[in-house]
Amino acid sequence: MENKEQVLLRMKEDILLRGLSKNTLESYTLNARIFLEHCNRPVEQLNEYDIRNFLWYLINEKRFFRTFDTRPIITFIVRYILKTTIMLK
Repeated sequence: MENKEQVLLRMKEDILLRGLSKNTLESYTLNARIFLEHCNRPVEQLNEYDIRNFLWYLINEKRFFRTFDTRPIITFIVRYILKTTIMLK
């Protein structure tokens, strides 16, 4: 069982192993942290429903996507966490 900090550390390692840029690392890590804090439950219980709820929260409560549509980027980052780092299917 991993906690949020362990997941973020593994994600950082995954990104570095793939040779992605420092900017990508910072962006993914920041958005992953926001997602994990928003969900506020054990990482083993996270699923695609959490992605949907997170995007809904960003759109409707934070008005995050009003000027620049970053939904695909955020969705990719969160799916990356779920599929690569946490390895959920």
